[in-house]
Amino acid sequence: MKDHLKVSKEDAQAILQKLRKGNWIDFENQIQRDTDNVYIPLKNTEVDEAIVNLPWVIVSIEPVPSKDKHLPKLAGGAFDLIGDIAITKIRERDRAIHLADALTETHPNIKGVFLDKGITGPFRLRDLELLRGGPGTITQYRENGVIFRLDVSKVYFSPRLATERMFVSREVRVGENIIDMFAGIGAFSLNIAKTQKASIYAIDSNPDAIKYMKESIALNRLIGTIEPICGDSLEIINALPDADRIIMNLPHESHRYLRKAIEKLRRNGILHYYEILDMKGIEERMEEFRDLGLFIMKKREVHGYSSSLTMYSLTAAMTGE
Repeated sequence: MKDHLKVSKEDAQAILQKLRKGNWIDFENQIQRDTDNVYIPLKNTEVDEAIVNLPWVIVSIEPVPSKDKHLPKLAGGAFDLIGDIAITKIRERDRAIHLADALTETHPNIKGVFLDKGITGPFRLRDLELLRGGPGTITQYRENGVIFRLDVSKVYFSPRLATERMFVSREVRVGENIIDMFAGIGAFSLNIAKTQKASIYAIDSNPDAIKYMKESIALNRLIGTIEPICGDSLEIINALPDADRIIMNLPHESHRYLRKAIEKLRRNGILHYYEILDMKGIEERMEEFRDLGLFIMKKREVHGYSSSLTMYSLTAAMTGE
């Protein structure tokens, strides 16, 4: 018998992301499933910090040995898996090739491994180089019970925000009017509309992002409604009704749009704000929020960005008159 983490299928993707990052999964054994739950084999049971605030229980069941070869230690945390496409940022070419070889040998479901050489252009697209596998960049990705269709070379998407998107979707209440200012392919919007009866205006300036957002909407049974809008949020938001909730996920430029968002936020409305800052910067941003009439409900470190910078999430409520 072996300890497994028992989680609902709805929560499995987000929890798996965290467990992989913490290197808690025992890849020598298979992840098992039944009608409602997923059972993740653990190296040990010290996983509380990895899945804080998420429903889970550890059960002892018979393990099923993995049919795949075990990945080398190099692979841990060194790549993102988006559907059947793996993307690595390893700069040392020999190590990147070694990882690509290991992934294609051990995971036959991966059709291509790409090197991310950096983000370029106004739409923040990845500069991708094919290392191994086929050149196709269109894939389908599942997260929190939502299906996304996307082209990783034409839209920016990060699977590392799966947990953040789940947290936000769980805070939404029936009947809310929501503006997703930098929606991309609609990752936040679709997570919300999958489980909540809300009206969402999803804005993005990249026409390809809007195209794949529409395709993803068609792939899912949604409770809420999403209106995809292509254009600049600074201009489009003026014509939209005031919002109960606004999502600002543009970590390098969100601050430029902050005052415009506040103008559209109803009293007691909620702002979900993301920015990459150092420790001094986040303290200064929080002070600015207070000066603008926002009550900070929650501050979270989403993930590290560099040795000195972190992607922060601020959840704030509009309290001004």
